[in-house]
Amino acid sequence: MLTGNESVIDNQIPDQPRGIGRLFRHTAIYSISTSVQRLQGLIMTPIYTSTIYIPQLSEYSNYGLVYTFIAFMNFVYLYGMDSSFMRYFFMGEKNRKTVFSTTFSILLISNLITTSLIILFADQIARHLLFSSQLSDLIRLAGIILFLDTLGNLPFLILRVEEKPVRFTVFRMIRFTLELLLNILFVVILRKGVFGILYANILASFINFLIMIPIALRYLSPAFDGSLLKEMVRFGLPFLPNGIAFMTIEMVDRFLVTKYLGKDVLAFYHANYKFAAVLLLIIVGFRNAWQPFFLKIARKSDAPATYSQVLNYYILTGAIIAVFITFFMRDFLTHKYFDTFYLLGIKYWPGIDIIPWIVLSYFFYGIYTVFTPAFYITKKSQYMVLFTGSGAFINILLNIILLPQIGIWGAVVATVAAYFVLMLSIYIIAQKLYPIPLQYSRIVISIFFIGLAYIIYYFTDFSIIIRVLLYLIFVFLLWKFSLSSKERNNITISLLKVFRRKKK
Repeated sequence: MLTGNESVIDNQIPDQPRGIGRLFRHTAIYSISTSVQRLQGLIMTPIYTSTIYIPQLSEYSNYGLVYTFIAFMNFVYLYGMDSSFMRYFFMGEKNRKTVFSTTFSILLISNLITTSLIILFADQIARHLLFSSQLSDLIRLAGIILFLDTLGNLPFLILRVEEKPVRFTVFRMIRFTLELLLNILFVVILRKGVFGILYANILASFINFLIMIPIALRYLSPAFDGSLLKEMVRFGLPFLPNGIAFMTIEMVDRFLVTKYLGKDVLAFYHANYKFAAVLLLIIVGFRNAWQPFFLKIARKSDAPATYSQVLNYYILTGAIIAVFITFFMRDFLTHKYFDTFYLLGIKYWPGIDIIPWIVLSYFFYGIYTVFTPAFYITKKSQYMVLFTGSGAFINILLNIILLPQIGIWGAVVATVAAYFVLMLSIYIIAQKLYPIPLQYSRIVISIFFIGLAYIIYYFTDFSIIIRVLLYLIFVFLLWKFSLSSKERNNITISLLKVFRRKKK
């Protein structure tokens, strides 16, 4: 299945890429922490979608809209300083304590101002975003969460740049446990509904901030460098419109579904969308490990070939996960566990068929993530808003056109199209700025198997046993035809080493 050109590329790849092995180990650990971070929402979904604790679908929609607002505002609160911190920590010429202290100081000041404005204008924000000024207290609580989370997440950036994924994961698990227990207290025991979810988040964020202070103190000093700040802001600020545009792709459909179809429809769309995020958890874990990795090797001569190999491995892994979710997610969600509860409330089941398409969108997003090194290495971060902006425009336009015509499937089509545009546009520009060798046949093979899985899911009614057999065949064929024999041998050797190490 390899062309002659691809054989040349294979020869550029190290026989045993230790750096890539480290990347994927860190990805696995970060994926656990990301999963843990978001697991609270999934664990609580049976409760959130139960009429006992949140009686109305519209109340569940308020929860979704508030956290959509928080997701948008996360980028405003950081305005690219997290990405800038990562770059200048690895590739800058300044002392690392100065880099962190400058970042911390400016974010503390700007976040105080932003939170004050949110609290002051909460009525107006609630009227436009939650469609009721009577929900302004939810916006005020969201502002407090954003302030605490932004400062509390800075120490996690330190653990990432120090490449300490295990400690990162341990602290994330502490945060997860806190928020889960507080959710049980406020939502299940005290029956505070959506307000209870926010109360739990605030307390967990505050305790997390206190716990993480010692990590921040290792780098925090009176040092503040104005010239460094200007350089960091110049690099990081383009990530603000880029981040907002990305969150437009990811989240604007929540507001548009509410506007065109109502809060009840949003509730069932939002609930199913959360379960489609399984692949996103892996991608976020990969991204957390990917940024320090590609910055660390950026000056090496074999970096482009290494980045290409990472893309191959991501596409293989992403395809395996996407096919698994497509074949089996409905079984997980509609099974009655312990004859007591479902992972997803019965009234939300009509939306399950959208899950494979959202997964496909995240598959495209993962490919986009692999191409981001070009813009860090060449310091062309301003271009990134062109990709996310194009995706956001497509998303909004298609939602407005299709939602009144085909209901929530309009939002699904808009999401898939937006992420495809995001992936395609970054590929075109990144390959001009910082080209990496690509093996197109492997990409086509993986997408072919994903497409075949979708055809089987939507046009057949095979038993779970047949689907398991088909899945195993798919995995074998992807392994056989998406990797060269050299890469298969490298992976097998790495896995055997891990297995032997565990036996000892």
